[in-house]
Amino acid sequence: DEATRKVLLNKIPLIDAAVREEMLIKANIKGDGTRFNEIVKNKITELGILEPGSQAYTEMFAILDKLPIAYHKAKAVFGGKDKKEPGEGGVFSIFVSDLCKGCGACVTVCGTKGALEMVSETEEIHTDYHSAINFMNLLGDTRTKYLGLYDPENPGESKNAALKNHMMQRSKYEALQSGDGACAGCGEKTVLHSVSSLTEAMMRPLMHRKADRFKKKADTLAKHGLSILNELKAKDQASYSIFRRTFLHMIMDIGAETAKETDARISREFKGSDEDMINGLVAVLRQEAYNLKELRAIEGLMPNGMAAMAMTASTGCNTVYSSTPPNNPHPYPWMNSLFQDGATIGWLVGESFIYDHSRRSVIPERFADMLITGFDKEFTESDYFMYTHFSDMNMTDLETIELPKVWAIGGDGAMGDIGYQNVSKVIMQNRPNIKIMLLDTQVYSNTGGQNSESSSMLGGFDMNQFGDATQGKQTERKSVAESFMSGHGSAFVAQVSMANSATLFKAILDGLFYRGTAFFQSYTACMPEHGVADYAAAVQALRIRDSRGMPEFVMNPMNGETYFDTLDIKSNQNYMNDWATKMAPVTKKKYTFTAAHWAFTEARFRLHFKKVNESKVEGMVELMDMIEKVTMN
Repeated sequence: DEATRKVLLNKIPLIDAAVREEMLIKANIKGDGTRFNEIVKNKITELGILEPGSQAYTEMFAILDKLPIAYHKAKAVFGGKDKKEPGEGGVFSIFVSDLCKGCGACVTVCGTKGALEMVSETEEIHTDYHSAINFMNLLGDTRTKYLGLYDPENPGESKNAALKNHMMQRSKYEALQSGDGACAGCGEKTVLHSVSSLTEAMMRPLMHRKADRFKKKADTLAKHGLSILNELKAKDQASYSIFRRTFLHMIMDIGAETAKETDARISREFKGSDEDMINGLVAVLRQEAYNLKELRAIEGLMPNGMAAMAMTASTGCNTVYSSTPPNNPHPYPWMNSLFQDGATIGWLVGESFIYDHSRRSVIPERFADMLITGFDKEFTESDYFMYTHFSDMNMTDLETIELPKVWAIGGDGAMGDIGYQNVSKVIMQNRPNIKIMLLDTQVYSNTGGQNSESSSMLGGFDMNQFGDATQGKQTERKSVAESFMSGHGSAFVAQVSMANSATLFKAILDGLFYRGTAFFQSYTACMPEHGVADYAAAVQALRIRDSRGMPEFVMNPMNGETYFDTLDIKSNQNYMNDWATKMAPVTKKKYTFTAAHWAFTEARFRLHFKKVNESKVEGMVELMDMIEKVTMN
C-alpha cells in the first residue's frame, strides 16, 4: 500500500548502508555464497522495517526471491569499487531472455564460474524469465563506472580485452534484437550480433557529439549569422555572390547544370532574403541534430537518434533467421538481396549515404563554420565547383568516420563462390563506409550441406562423401580473406572469430575506423552440418584456429606499406612456430595440435577416422613424428 511504500522509500538509505556493510564482510569470507537477495531480506528483518507475516512483508520478499541479482562478489562492480569509493559499488545481474533456446553455448563459455547453469525447462522458469525481463525494463543503461577499462564514449581507445564490456550496456546489446529463428547455438548469430553492437557502440557517441556540435553552431548562427553575411557582402561582393549561389544550390536545392544556368534559376525562383538563407541553414542544422540524437527510430527503442548503419544481406542462413516473423532483429535499414548481390547492393547503399551525409551534414556544417569564423579567406568559383561535385574524397577524417556505415553480410557460398566477383569489385572501390562480413560455415548450410569453395577437401558433406566410391571434392579450400590481401588495392582484411573475442572486437572497430573497405572472414560453426554439439560454436572456432585450419590474422594498411608492417598474426597460439601446442588433459603432456585433432571433433570428417587394432599400426609412423619430419625439425 501507499503508506508502506513511503516507509520503504524513506528507509532506503538505512537499508543500503546495512546491506553494503554486510556484503563487504561476506566478500572477504572464502567460499561464502550468500545471495544478495538473502542479505537484503535479513537486513529488512533485523531493522524491523516491515512486520513479519504482513502482506507488505510477504510481497516484498516474494519480489526479492524473483529478482536475478545474485552476485555480491563481482569485484569490478561491487567489492573493489565500494572499498575505494564507499557507496559507489553496484550489484551484478544476469538476465536470461524468455526466447532462450537452451543450447548451452553461454554456459560453456562461462566455464567454471558458476554464474549460469543448465536446468530443465518449465512453465515456472518461463514465468520467472518474464518477471526478470519486466524488472530489467525498469532499469537504465549500465553506468560507465561499472564498465572497468571500457570507455563507451571512445570505444576505439579501449584496450582489446575491455571491449567485451560494451555488451553490458543494454543500448548496445539491443543493436541486434532477436534473430531466434537461428538453429540452437548457431555460430553465425554471435558474430552478427558483434557486428551490430560494435557499430552501434562506435557510432552512437559520435552522432550524439555531432548533434551537440550542430545545436551550438545553430544557436550562434541565429544570433550572428546575418550580420556576418552582411559584412562579407560589404567587403567582398564577388565572394558573397559565389557563396550565395553555392548556398542556394546545395542547401535550398536551387541549382542547374552550369553556374550561369544556376544564377538564372536563382533569379527566377528565389524571392527570399539573406535572413531567409541564415534561417534555412539554422533549420537544417537543428533538424539534423534532432535526427542524430533525439529521434525515436523504432517504437520501443530509446529516443537515441537515427540508425547508425544499414545492412545488405545475401540470401542464406543469416537472412532466414533475420526475417523470421514476428521478429526482425535489425533495428536499422536491412534488406535481403539475391544470393550473389549483397556486397554490390551494400556498395550502392553506401554511395547514397555519402550523398545524403554530404548534403545534410557536412556541407551545412562547413557553411556554418565559414559564417561563424567570418570568412577568413575568399570564396571562389573553385569552391563552388567543389561543393557542387562533393564526394568522400573532399571529406576530412572526422567527416568520414561520422558517415553511417553499411555492412554487407553473406555466407561462404554467397561471397566465396557465386558472389566472389561482386565482393572483389566492391573491395576494389575501397569506399570509406563499406564493411563486409563473410560468415564462414565452410558449406552451403541453408540448402542442405553442399560444398562451397570454402569447404575443406575432406569435409564429408551431405553431397560430398569423399572416398573410394566417389571422387568427392577434388579442390583445396579457398581462403577468401587471404585472396583479398593482394591484388585488391589497400583494403582492411581480417580473418577472426569468437575463438578470441578481444581480437574479433578490436578488428571490427579498427575496420570501422578505416577510411576504406574492410573485409572480415569469420569461422562460424554450423551445428547440424559440422556434426557438433549445440553449445560448441566458440569451442570449435578455437579448435580450427589452433589447428591452423583457419588461423587468425589482421591486415591493416594504416600500419605501413609492407606485409611485415601491416599483417598481425600474434593472436594465434604459438604463432612463431608452424604448429600450436596443447596439454593433454589426463597425462598433462604437451603435444602438437594439428588439423587432424580438430577434424576428429566434428562428425563431418567421420569417414576419415576409424579404430584399428594395435597390431595394425606396427611399423607405421606416429603423426607427431611425421609432423617433425615434414617441418624438418
